Parts: sequence; C-alpha cells; structure tokens
Amino acid sequence: MFSASGDYTDAVLQVVAEIPAGRVMTYGDVAWVFGRPGARAVGMVLRYHGSAVPWWRVIRAGGHPPSGHEAAAREHYEAEGTPLLPAPTPAGYRVDLAKASWSPDRA
Repeated sequence: MFSASGDYTDAVLQVVAEIPAGRVMTYGDVAWVFGRPGARAVGMVLRYHGSAVPWWRVIRAGGHPPSGHEAAAREHYEAEGTPLLPAPTPAGYRVDLAKASWSPDRA
C-alpha cells in the first residue's frame, strides 16, 4: 500500500490534478510520466487517495471508465464535454481516446 505522503503517490496525484477538464490519460500514460510502467500502481494510488483529484480523467487503455464507477464517471464526462463513443459494454460507452487524450508535455 502507498503512503499518503509517499513521493510516488504525491507525483501521481499531481499529474492527475493537472489533467484538464474534458481530457483524459490512461493509467499507463500516467505511469510513463515517471519513465516506467506501472498502470496497476497508479490504480492503487487512485483507489486509496484519488477522491481529492479528478479520478474520472484516468481511464483504462481501451477508453473505458474506471471499473465500478462507470455511471459516476459518465456524469463528469458529460458535464466536462469529454468526447464519448458508444461501446458494447455494460456501461454502454467509452471515451474517444483519439480526441480526449492528454499529455503533460503537450500542454
């Protein structure tokens, strides 16, 4: 488990806090900001410490919203104008990664 004051945790939360409204990053993209893989580690940080940042802006690689939070995430996406696509999943949608992807180096 990550410490709330740990360097990695703080770094992940900082990156997520900087993602603009209507844009997204995948868990893997967030991990690569630090130069190493670690999508699961990013997910764990958000699981335990993500309520203070826009957690819905970090999605799975296929453009799907965070598991178990599809309805809450959709409310945020619609409010922020995040481009969505229909998907044959229980959620019924996914984020259009081609239009919504964001990277801190392209800010």
